Amino acid sequence: MKTLVSIHDVMPDTMGEVAEQLQICSQLGVGKVTLLVVPGLNWTTAQIEQICQWQAGGYELAAHGWHHKCDTISSLKHRLHSTFLSRDVAEHMCLTSDQIAALMIRSGDWFEENGFKRPEHYVPPAWALGEITDDALAETGFCMVETLRGVRFPKSDRLISLPLVGFEADTAFRAFALSVFNGIVTGTSKTRLLRVSIHPHDHKLRLQDSLRKILNNSDESFDYASLGIGYGC
Repeated sequence: MKTLVSIHDVMPDTMGEVAEQLQICSQLGVGKVTLLVVPGLNWTTAQIEQICQWQAGGYELAAHGWHHKCDTISSLKHRLHSTFLSRDVAEHMCLTSDQIAALMIRSGDWFEENGFKRPEHYVPPAWALGEITDDALAETGFCMVETLRGVRFPKSDRLISLPLVGFEADTAFRAFALSVFNGIVTGTSKTRLLRVSIHPHDHKLRLQDSLRKILNNSDESFDYASLGIGYGC
Protein backbone atom coordinates (compact mmCIF):
# COMPACT_ATOMS: atom_id res chain seq x y z
CA MET A 1 0.00 0.00 0.00
CA LYS A 2 1.28 3.45 -0.97
CA THR A 3 0.32 6.37 1.25
CA LEU A 4 -0.09 10.14 1.17
CA VAL A 5 0.30 10.99 4.87
CA SER A 6 -0.69 14.42 6.18
CA ILE A 7 -0.72 15.86 9.69
CA HIS A 8 -3.50 18.41 10.06
CA ASP A 9 -3.87 21.42 12.31
CA VAL A 10 -0.22 22.34 12.82
CA MET A 11 -0.77 25.21 15.26
CA PRO A 12 1.17 26.91 18.05
CA ASP A 13 -0.56 24.74 20.67
CA THR A 14 -0.11 21.44 18.79
CA MET A 15 3.61 21.62 18.04
CA GLY A 16 4.50 19.04 20.69
CA GLU A 17 1.96 16.52 19.41
CA VAL A 18 3.07 17.08 15.81
CA ALA A 19 6.68 16.37 16.83
CA GLU A 20 5.55 13.13 18.50
CA GLN A 21 3.66 12.06 15.39
CA LEU A 22 6.60 12.78 13.11
CA GLN A 23 8.70 10.58 15.37
CA ILE A 24 6.12 7.78 15.15
CA CYS A 25 6.01 8.08 11.36
CA SER A 26 9.80 7.91 11.21
CA GLN A 27 9.91 4.86 13.48
CA LEU A 28 7.36 3.09 11.26
CA GLY A 29 9.27 3.88 8.08
CA VAL A 30 7.03 6.67 6.76
CA GLY A 31 9.46 9.29 5.51
CA LYS A 32 7.18 11.50 3.42
CA VAL A 33 4.74 13.54 5.51
CA THR A 34 2.89 16.74 4.62
CA LEU A 35 2.30 19.26 7.42
CA LEU A 36 -0.91 21.29 7.18
CA VAL A 37 -0.08 24.63 8.79
CA VAL A 38 -2.75 27.06 10.05
CA PRO A 39 -1.19 30.51 9.46
CA GLY A 40 -3.47 33.03 11.15
CA LEU A 41 -2.57 32.29 14.76
CA ASN A 42 -0.13 33.66 17.35
CA TRP A 43 3.08 32.08 16.13
CA THR A 44 6.34 32.70 17.98
CA THR A 45 9.68 33.05 16.26
CA ALA A 46 10.84 29.77 17.83
CA GLN A 47 7.81 27.91 16.49
CA ILE A 48 8.31 29.28 13.00
CA GLU A 49 11.95 28.23 13.19
CA GLN A 50 10.83 24.72 14.16
CA ILE A 51 8.60 24.52 11.10
CA CYS A 52 11.58 25.71 9.02
CA GLN A 53 13.63 22.85 10.47
CA TRP A 54 10.90 20.35 9.61
CA GLN A 55 10.77 21.66 6.06
CA ALA A 56 14.57 21.53 5.79
CA GLY A 57 14.35 17.92 6.99
CA GLY A 58 12.23 17.01 3.98
CA TYR A 59 8.69 17.47 5.25
CA GLU A 60 6.32 19.22 2.86
CA LEU A 61 4.23 22.19 4.01
CA ALA A 62 0.65 22.92 2.93
CA ALA A 63 -1.67 25.82 3.76
CA HIS A 64 -4.66 24.91 5.94
CA GLY A 65 -7.17 27.72 6.17
CA TRP A 66 -6.45 30.88 8.13
CA HIS A 67 -7.56 30.50 11.76
CA HIS A 68 -9.38 27.14 11.46
CA LYS A 69 -12.50 28.45 13.12
CA CYS A 70 -15.93 29.38 11.82
CA ASP A 71 -17.52 32.40 13.45
CA THR A 72 -21.14 31.73 12.46
CA ILE A 73 -23.23 28.77 11.31
CA SER A 74 -26.21 30.03 9.35
CA SER A 75 -27.25 27.55 6.64
CA LEU A 76 -28.86 24.15 7.17
CA LYS A 77 -26.13 22.53 5.06
CA HIS A 78 -23.43 24.01 7.28
CA ARG A 79 -25.30 23.04 10.46
CA LEU A 80 -25.55 19.42 9.33
CA HIS A 81 -21.89 19.45 8.26
CA SER A 82 -20.95 20.87 11.66
CA THR A 83 -22.99 18.29 13.57
CA PHE A 84 -21.74 15.21 11.77
CA LEU A 85 -18.26 16.15 10.61
CA SER A 86 -16.65 19.52 11.18
CA ARG A 87 -17.98 20.97 14.45
CA ASP A 88 -16.90 24.64 14.27
CA VAL A 89 -13.77 24.43 12.12
CA ALA A 90 -15.12 24.63 8.54
CA GLU A 91 -14.34 28.33 8.16
CA HIS A 92 -14.86 28.35 4.37
CA MET A 93 -18.54 27.54 4.86
CA CYS A 94 -19.07 30.89 6.60
CA LEU A 95 -17.83 32.89 3.62
CA THR A 96 -18.72 34.06 0.12
CA SER A 97 -16.71 33.06 -2.93
CA ASP A 98 -14.69 36.28 -2.90
CA GLN A 99 -14.03 35.96 0.83
CA ILE A 100 -12.86 32.36 0.44
CA ALA A 101 -10.48 33.35 -2.37
CA ALA A 102 -9.11 36.22 -0.26
CA LEU A 103 -8.58 33.89 2.70
CA MET A 104 -6.70 31.37 0.57
CA ILE A 105 -4.45 34.03 -0.95
CA ARG A 106 -3.76 35.49 2.49
CA SER A 107 -2.92 32.00 3.77
CA GLY A 108 -0.38 31.49 0.99
CA ASP A 109 1.09 34.95 1.53
CA TRP A 110 1.85 34.14 5.17
CA PHE A 111 4.35 31.47 4.17
CA GLU A 112 6.32 33.83 1.93
CA GLU A 113 6.21 36.58 4.55
CA ASN A 114 7.77 34.18 7.07
CA GLY A 115 10.57 32.90 4.88
CA PHE A 116 8.96 29.78 3.43
CA LYS A 117 8.40 28.89 -0.18
CA ARG A 118 4.78 29.52 -1.09
CA PRO A 119 3.00 26.15 -0.81
CA GLU A 120 1.49 24.54 -3.88
CA HIS A 121 -1.06 22.55 -1.89
CA TYR A 122 -4.06 23.90 0.03
CA VAL A 123 -6.40 21.95 2.30
CA PRO A 124 -9.51 23.72 3.59
CA PRO A 125 -10.34 22.90 7.23
CA ALA A 126 -12.56 19.79 7.35
CA TRP A 127 -11.98 19.51 3.57
CA ALA A 128 -14.93 21.91 3.18
CA LEU A 129 -14.06 24.13 0.24
CA GLY A 130 -17.27 26.14 0.45
CA GLU A 131 -19.12 28.02 -2.30
CA ILE A 132 -16.14 29.27 -4.28
CA THR A 133 -16.39 29.52 -8.06
CA ASP A 134 -13.98 27.65 -10.31
CA ASP A 135 -12.60 30.93 -11.68
CA ALA A 136 -11.97 32.33 -8.21
CA LEU A 137 -10.31 29.09 -7.12
CA ALA A 138 -7.96 29.16 -10.11
CA GLU A 139 -6.95 32.72 -9.21
CA THR A 140 -5.75 31.78 -5.69
CA GLY A 141 -2.44 30.51 -7.07
CA PHE A 142 -2.59 27.01 -5.54
CA CYS A 143 -1.77 24.17 -7.89
CA MET A 144 -3.58 21.57 -5.75
CA VAL A 145 -6.64 21.89 -3.53
CA GLU A 146 -7.74 18.90 -1.47
CA THR A 147 -11.34 17.94 -0.70
CA LEU A 148 -13.00 14.82 0.71
CA ARG A 149 -13.20 13.35 -2.80
CA GLY A 150 -9.57 13.83 -3.68
CA VAL A 151 -7.20 16.44 -5.06
CA ARG A 152 -8.29 19.16 -7.49
CA PHE A 153 -6.01 20.92 -9.95
CA PRO A 154 -7.78 24.28 -10.39
CA LYS A 155 -5.81 25.49 -13.42
CA SER A 156 -6.67 22.42 -15.48
CA ASP A 157 -9.99 21.70 -13.72
CA ARG A 158 -8.98 18.10 -13.11
CA LEU A 159 -9.70 15.93 -10.09
CA ILE A 160 -7.84 12.86 -8.86
CA SER A 161 -10.18 10.80 -6.69
CA LEU A 162 -8.26 9.25 -3.82
CA PRO A 163 -9.52 7.19 -0.87
CA LEU A 164 -9.15 8.76 2.56
CA VAL A 165 -8.93 7.37 6.10
CA GLY A 166 -9.03 9.30 9.37
CA PHE A 167 -8.53 8.62 13.06
CA GLU A 168 -9.86 11.64 14.99
CA ALA A 169 -11.88 9.44 17.37
CA ASP A 170 -12.33 11.47 20.55
CA THR A 171 -15.74 9.91 21.33
CA ALA A 172 -17.07 6.34 21.21
CA PHE A 173 -19.45 7.28 18.37
CA ARG A 174 -16.65 8.77 16.30
CA ALA A 175 -14.47 5.73 16.94
CA PHE A 176 -17.23 3.41 15.71
CA ALA A 177 -18.11 5.55 12.70
CA LEU A 178 -14.49 5.99 11.62
CA SER A 179 -13.72 2.30 12.11
CA VAL A 180 -16.60 1.37 9.81
CA PHE A 181 -15.69 4.07 7.29
CA ASN A 182 -11.98 3.18 7.25
CA GLY A 183 -12.80 -0.51 6.88
CA ILE A 184 -15.00 0.16 3.87
CA VAL A 185 -12.39 2.44 2.27
CA THR A 186 -9.48 0.04 2.71
CA GLY A 187 -11.58 -2.97 1.76
CA THR A 188 -13.08 -1.59 -1.45
CA SER A 189 -10.47 0.80 -2.77
CA LYS A 190 -9.29 0.00 -6.29
CA THR A 191 -6.23 2.22 -6.03
CA ARG A 192 -3.07 1.46 -4.13
CA LEU A 193 -2.60 5.10 -3.08
CA LEU A 194 -4.33 5.92 0.19
CA ARG A 195 -4.64 9.33 1.86
CA VAL A 196 -3.90 8.99 5.58
CA SER A 197 -5.17 11.99 7.53
CA ILE A 198 -3.74 12.46 11.03
CA HIS A 199 -4.93 15.05 13.55
CA PRO A 200 -2.67 16.19 16.39
CA HIS A 201 -4.04 13.93 19.13
CA ASP A 202 -4.86 10.83 17.08
CA HIS A 203 -1.89 8.87 18.37
CA LYS A 204 -3.43 9.12 21.88
CA LEU A 205 -7.09 8.56 20.98
CA ARG A 206 -9.30 5.49 20.56
CA LEU A 207 -8.01 4.48 17.11
CA GLN A 208 -4.31 4.86 17.84
CA ASP A 209 -3.64 1.16 17.17
CA SER A 210 -5.43 1.33 13.82
CA LEU A 211 -3.40 4.40 12.89
CA ARG A 212 -0.12 2.68 13.68
CA LYS A 213 -1.20 -0.40 11.72
CA ILE A 214 -1.99 1.67 8.62
CA LEU A 215 1.34 3.49 8.84
CA ASN A 216 3.24 0.25 9.45
CA ASN A 217 1.64 -1.32 6.36
CA SER A 218 2.78 1.53 4.13
CA ASP A 219 5.14 0.17 1.48
CA GLU A 220 6.00 3.63 0.20
CA SER A 221 5.02 7.16 1.20
CA PHE A 222 4.55 10.14 -1.08
CA ASP A 223 4.02 13.86 -0.66
CA TYR A 224 1.67 16.04 -2.66
CA ALA A 225 4.48 17.55 -4.70
CA SER A 226 5.09 14.07 -6.11
CA LEU A 227 1.40 13.78 -6.92
CA GLY A 228 1.47 17.15 -8.70
CA ILE A 229 4.21 16.16 -11.13
CA GLY A 230 2.61 16.01 -14.55
CA TYR A 231 -0.12 18.48 -13.64
CA GLY A 232 1.95 21.63 -13.91
CA CYS A 233 2.92 21.87 -10.23
